[in-house]
This record gives sequence, C-alpha cells and structure tokens, in this order.
Amino acid sequence: MKKKFAYTAIFFTAYCVFILALMPASWVVSQIKLPKNVALGAVEGSVWHSEIKQVMIDDVIINQVQSSLSLISVLMLNPKLDINFGNALVNGPEGKLTISGLLSEMVVEDAQINVAANTVAMRLNLAIDVIAHEQLQLNISRFIIGAPVCSELQGDLKWRNAAVTAFEEKVQLGELAAKLTCDNGELIADIDPKNNLGLSYRAALKQGGRFSGSGYLTPAEKFPEQLKAVLSFLGKPDSKGRYRLKI
Repeated sequence: MKKKFAYTAIFFTAYCVFILALMPASWVVSQIKLPKNVALGAVEGSVWHSEIKQVMIDDVIINQVQSSLSLISVLMLNPKLDINFGNALVNGPEGKLTISGLLSEMVVEDAQINVAANTVAMRLNLAIDVIAHEQLQLNISRFIIGAPVCSELQGDLKWRNAAVTAFEEKVQLGELAAKLTCDNGELIADIDPKNNLGLSYRAALKQGGRFSGSGYLTPAEKFPEQLKAVLSFLGKPDSKGRYRLKI
C-alpha cells in the first residue's frame, strides 16, 4: 500500500512538472490582470525561461525582460524568479533582481537597477526646467511589498557624477546618495546631507503613488557657482541661510 502511494506521488509530481515545462509563458501572462498603466510586448519561451520584448509602465519602456523560474523553489511551494532586463546597447532601465513570495507576500531581493536620471527628473515638480545627466543606481537588499507601499525595505540610491543643465548651462553637482527605508508602510528616501549642494531632503512615496518631500538647501563653500543665480527662484533663506524645499 505504501509503495503504491509512493509511486502515485512520484507520478503526480512528475506529471505536474511535465505540464509546467510545456506551459507557454504567453498563456500564463495572459491570465494575469495587469495595472492599467502597464502594457506588455511579445512574450516568448516557457514558464521556466521566458522573455518579454518590451514592458511599458506609463511612458517608460523596459526592454528585453528575461526571467528564470527555479524548479526547487516551485517544489518548495515558494516560486522564485530571477529577472534581468535591458542592456547597454538599448535605451531604458537596465538591471536584475530576484522575486519570491508570489503565493503570499511578494519579496524583492538583490536588486541592482540603473535608470537615466532624466527619466526621474521629468516626473518631479521642480521650480525650474532642468535636464538631469548620468545614471541613477538603485540597490535593494530586501523589499517586501505591503500596505500602502511596503512593509520592509533595505536599500540605497546613488547618483554618481551628478549633473544638470539649467538655463542652457551644464552644472556638475558631485555625488548624491539616499538611504531607502520603509516607515508606516511608506517608502522613504533620506538624502545623505554630505554633498556639494548642502542638500538635506526626505521624500516619501505614499498610497496611490502620491509623492511628497521636504528639506533644505544650504549653499556652502562647494556649492556650484553657476547655481547661485537660481537661488532666488527658491524664495528667501531663513536665519540659518537655508532655502526651504517642499513638494
């Protein structure tokens, strides 16, 4: 009796693996209800190894999204996907990450993502029109999706060789970095105040994708000379020489 049960279990497991191995990724994706601001291009491959030619989120295009599904993780009832996207030869974000917890709380780990700084700058309500140069590098050790945005986050965001063009003049800003955490379900970015701009700022991503932030700009010795003429657009400094920033 025990042998028959064991044989049946082995056969059932093998059959399930066989079905999964032949299941096209395009069919699986078609069963997923995507947000209205997300559109997918052609999907190729199986559930084990698949590629989506393009993913469009709002007006941001992510190219060559490739994913690999671990068989061991499926057998352990915690499917784990290794995802890579983009490359240096095409426009758009580039990076990699691992996603697990698809059957419970989704967890993102070991994420390394590069995106053009200007892609982000165009979405900010800045006091003046600027063009941001170079790349933003996002590193996430662990991120657990929660309500309204997250339940856990450990990561950082770096903008090396930061530069902007304002009033037809390119200005070098040095390096800017921010620590990423989760506070009461909101995604928080705290800018490291040790920078050439004298910038201290805390930004929060809230429910419904709402963004808010506040901080100060305190021009000091290393503050770029070209930007001093722009300070008048920020209002008057306080008694400590700080210009208030708020979005």
